Amino acid sequence: MVCHTIKTIEQLFNFNNMSKLAVIDLGTNVINVLVGVVDQETYTILYEEKITRAMVQHPLYGMHISLEEQNNIVATLVAIKRKLDIDGVRCIVAKATSLLRDAPNAAEVIEAIRLETDIQVEVISGIEEATLIYHGINSCFTLTDAHGLIIDIGGGSVESIIFNHFEPLWERSFELGIRRVAAQFAYSDPITPPQVALLENYYRTALAPLFVATKRYRPSQLIGSSGAFRTLLMLYKCHYNFLPIQTKNSSIKRVSAEQFFNIYHVIQTTPVHIWQKQLAIEPVFLKLIPLSAILIKVILTTCKLQEIIISDTSLRTGLFIREWGRLKQEKLI
Repeated sequence: MVCHTIKTIEQLFNFNNMSKLAVIDLGTNVINVLVGVVDQETYTILYEEKITRAMVQHPLYGMHISLEEQNNIVATLVAIKRKLDIDGVRCIVAKATSLLRDAPNAAEVIEAIRLETDIQVEVISGIEEATLIYHGINSCFTLTDAHGLIIDIGGGSVESIIFNHFEPLWERSFELGIRRVAAQFAYSDPITPPQVALLENYYRTALAPLFVATKRYRPSQLIGSSGAFRTLLMLYKCHYNFLPIQTKNSSIKRVSAEQFFNIYHVIQTTPVHIWQKQLAIEPVFLKLIPLSAILIKVILTTCKLQEIIISDTSLRTGLFIREWGRLKQEKLI
């Protein structure tokens, strides 16, 4: 498998006459778009985009998508489709995860998207979501020869994958998305120690199947692939004024357990408005980060992991690679 990136204007001009593939990931927190050029031998990523303004901006007290939220989602897909048309993208694949997986009016939202954009959104299972996350990460850097654990923290669900160098060994989707948890637990700003203890107990109980699996497979490293991990990186850089250990692969960063616990304690004692003055992160995400940090802490300590590898790749990358393979197999490129 070979992946290229654009380096010259001439390359970009030449791509106008080549096959272009776009994949759209409709998550609870964000809509991800990845566009690339594909042929039988290689693929080249043209651009990626994350759109948060369309998605649910409050805790998930109920999974029903309001009319306002539906209109925002549809309007965003209309804008995405317009841009893809201008860019000459003819192959568009759209998948939805936890939000539409659980919403009682998901069919209505999907039909509204189809009518306005001609894009057919397919809702995928939590297991398929986990599998795509694995393949996305596996495509961009070499996974450990030992067993590893991938965690993707979303707004509606948390995907977990235990793997070896060759394949996934165990996959599970937990309904522990941060917006779900925020709807179940009232917490202060900053969060209090009793609230932290309550959440830790909740996570340990809910993640019991994961901890049984980790005792069996004994993963040696944690790979974080979601926005929650990248937000942790931003907070770390902001507070300590430098980044954790860089790697040769610019799409991943390494954070030791010690570094994590340093920023963890800062997060638990810092009000949201302090971060807001320093970082261009939406307040809704900053307010949720203590919940993500507690979840990560429980996983690190229970599984006795000493390092976090934070990856920029995720479901959208795995989906793009899978669809590239399908286009090749069906001789469509």
